[in-house]
Amino acid sequence: MSEKKNKVIKVIVVDDHTLVREAIVRLIDSEKDLRVMAATGDGDAVQGLIKKHNPDVVLMDIELPAGSGLLVVRELLNDFPKLRVVFLTMHRHEEYALRGLRAGAQGYLLKTSEPHELPAALREVARGGTYITREVSDRIARHVARNGGKQAFSQLSDREFQVLRGLAMGKSCKELAEEFALSVKTIYTYRTRLLEKLELKNDIDLLRYVLRHDLLSGEDEPLPIS
Repeated sequence: MSEKKNKVIKVIVVDDHTLVREAIVRLIDSEKDLRVMAATGDGDAVQGLIKKHNPDVVLMDIELPAGSGLLVVRELLNDFPKLRVVFLTMHRHEEYALRGLRAGAQGYLLKTSEPHELPAALREVARGGTYITREVSDRIARHVARNGGKQAFSQLSDREFQVLRGLAMGKSCKELAEEFALSVKTIYTYRTRLLEKLELKNDIDLLRYVLRHDLLSGEDEPLPIS
């Protein structure tokens, strides 16, 4: 019993911002029962680090330069189905949290949270629980109470949702095609599909829709790609 109680929780940290990553590592390592085994900003390196260190929890930024944390987590859970994941992000809109949880994460924490929340989230998820920062969980509750989770944007695929957000941020179809490694024609197809699904007429309507639903929350970070 005492051995289990005193077990150190092994963590891998994935965040592409060096200063943020190093601050997170220091915060985690200041806790006696938590230890960072590795830290990286490269989503492609995570699988190798998991094989090497066998962590209890992966702390993952939802935004990564070479690919979305959502995609990385889905791929990781295919190979490591028992892996526990906490997303750490600037995105406070409930839609991002819901997509993170659907991807297989057990935790969702904002980078604006109080420092004590991070160790608490890691401990809760490591022991098999779920942790969603209070602000986001309240938004999810209000969202469900308001519309049962049936907002039109909630029915979009992750790719459609990302193209919607990208267009609203002023990115051209060519820029999105390069960012997603897709053809311009494919991005135009996504745009047409979005207008149909959301019953909108043009890009101005798309922008108004996104702003009305506050879907640009966290727009200071790179657009997630999956």
